Amino acid sequence: MMYKRVIAFLLALILAVGFLPVKAKASSSEYKDAEILIVYNNNPTKDEIEGIQTIVKILTYLQHSTVFLTVDESIAVLEHYDNVICYGLHGDLGRFMELLAKLDLNVFLMGSEGVEDYVKSQRYPLRFRSIPSAIATVKYRFSESNEFDALISKQDIILLDGELTYQNGSISVKEEEAGLYSRYLDFLYLPISDMTEALMQASFIKEVAQWLWPYNGEPHAYAQYIVLDEVYPFTPPEKLLEIVDYLIKYRLPFVISVMPIYQNGEYPAMQRFCDVLRYAQANGGAIIMHAPTIIKDKDNVTQIQKYLTIGTEAYTNLGVYPLGIEVPENHMFEETSRILLQRYSTVFFYQDQDEVALNLEEQFNIIYKDGHKMVGPAIGLVQTGESMTKVHATAMYLDIYEGFEAIKEKIDTSIQSNIPLKSLWDTDCTVYADGLYFYTEQGQLYVNDKKTDIAYEPVQYDDNFDYQSTVFHWIAKDLKGLNRKLIIFVLIASVVFIGFIIKARKLNRDKFLLPKEGGESK
Repeated sequence: MMYKRVIAFLLALILAVGFLPVKAKASSSEYKDAEILIVYNNNPTKDEIEGIQTIVKILTYLQHSTVFLTVDESIAVLEHYDNVICYGLHGDLGRFMELLAKLDLNVFLMGSEGVEDYVKSQRYPLRFRSIPSAIATVKYRFSESNEFDALISKQDIILLDGELTYQNGSISVKEEEAGLYSRYLDFLYLPISDMTEALMQASFIKEVAQWLWPYNGEPHAYAQYIVLDEVYPFTPPEKLLEIVDYLIKYRLPFVISVMPIYQNGEYPAMQRFCDVLRYAQANGGAIIMHAPTIIKDKDNVTQIQKYLTIGTEAYTNLGVYPLGIEVPENHMFEETSRILLQRYSTVFFYQDQDEVALNLEEQFNIIYKDGHKMVGPAIGLVQTGESMTKVHATAMYLDIYEGFEAIKEKIDTSIQSNIPLKSLWDTDCTVYADGLYFYTEQGQLYVNDKKTDIAYEPVQYDDNFDYQSTVFHWIAKDLKGLNRKLIIFVLIASVVFIGFIIKARKLNRDKFLLPKEGGESK
């Protein structure tokens, strides 16, 4: 009897294991609590994956948890979500559209295919205008004085008319015009799915934030940061100081992104550089560290963490405390980079030109779970670089090597912007660096739990600093001495050689020109 029970148990266990998938990307229980579902084509192209990455990145800046699935993958879990973004769908959408129509969801449809079926199934009082392949002109206004336009190539555009509850922007195609973003109740429609244009990205940020906002009025307004970007150690102090003084004069908060340094922190040039940083730090400026190139090999995480610690300590030893880190946007999609970023509560992102990094197998914006305070780059619609949107924190990056007048113009433009500026000291920041950690709270700095004063005190520099402390210097000095001896030897040898030549010429001349002794014989 006992034997039969054991056999029955084993058979049941084998059957249960047999029905498990070989490899589960993510169980529905893991991601069904996400706020937004992005649905994309079953076999996306490289351009489509890039567009998905752009959307996921924007929603992450907007602090929304996001899942991205193919049309086929989404059918089984569609009912778990309230907000669904359909990105550039095409092909056989019958089953998906039928299910989407049955569910009471907030739908954002990007791209023209499928819009007629969905609108008709919902019985919305809307009309369609179908336009074949053409170049479309899109316009969008961010404020009364800021309207922008762009040209976009699009095939088979469908425009919406009728009893729309909301329209913004415009799209013109072959003398036909309609709203760029059209909304009826909780259904939002954008006839274009191409996100490569900066204008489309910036307008999408504003519109998707409004679509997701559950209350009347506009979403929360966020500030932007002025960031002096990629400032290298040993930069002439007067160049940086001129800009810092200008910002302090007008009481503008600012951030300085410094490049890491791993040695020679005791050199006077580094001391002077950090003196300017301490002065900025004590007068409303904050320091962040521009991350070195992060190797994507997971085996190198420990080594890279070691270098980040060395770079951080090189500054803290001189009284400078980087409150966050600056990295390329692609790092939010790379596993190794996400592990490294867990040391920082505040992360600044900048635009990069790297290949698409989104891993569709992850199906979720994993970095959202880490709880970072993320600052995205302002989308450059204008030459001065300020942000046109205020629905998430942004950074206006300035290159100090452009010259003071160019920087001054951009700063003045940011002052006149309708988006306020913010001090990083007003944000609680935390940094871990192995045995060292520091954080800010209500504008006060704490290092290893001890309150630390950042008041500026100038330091005295050693004008007779001894650089001759390494074996490389002595090798260089020996080579320099040998070179000097060699030059002297060559000069002496050259003089002797020229003297021999002169002597030989004189002897030869006397030999051939003077008469031989005893005269000529007959």
